Amino acid sequence: MCLFLGLFILEVSSSWAKRPILFGRGMEPQSKQEASGASKPQSPPKSKENARFRLRLISDGILCPIDDLDCDDRDIRWKNFILLASDEHTLNVTSIPFPTVERAKKYFEASIKGAEKILRDDPESDSKGEPVGETALGSFPAIKDMKPPSGVPHYKLFWRWGKNCWELIGEHLEDVLALESRLNEEGIGAIWTWH
Repeated sequence: MCLFLGLFILEVSSSWAKRPILFGRGMEPQSKQEASGASKPQSPPKSKENARFRLRLISDGILCPIDDLDCDDRDIRWKNFILLASDEHTLNVTSIPFPTVERAKKYFEASIKGAEKILRDDPESDSKGEPVGETALGSFPAIKDMKPPSGVPHYKLFWRWGKNCWELIGEHLEDVLALESRLNEEGIGAIWTWH
């Protein structure tokens, strides 16, 4: 069963790795953005252009809370990747494939509600300009009795593409932005190769 699940996740990840995803502004070439004349708010500056990341741990489970395994989300499995940045900071990337777009939207909206401040909130469009998702970057307070990055003030980047959701969590905004940039360049499937 674990082997089957691993192969399934690898197949989903590799198919997504071939897409020009992930995060809003990374979808279009710069010249096309400038030509459209639309002025979008700029992201905070990225100070770690050549940051490296190493895959440290992969885990998975169901979306239900541990004390309610009969919840409505028992059919939804998540995959979590713990990464170590070159500066030794830890980041988490979680992938959640929902069965429907509606459930993915509901999760996305619930996820960003806990933010102290939303730093960025953008729609996602496909190559034809059709809306297919959304991204949001926010700062979040520490969660009591949890280990870092959630146990200290941290940043979360959420993105939804169709019925798939991802979240990226890190203590340092520079790390989160550097990982976002790297995933934009290489695709989500590249995480499997970062040793």
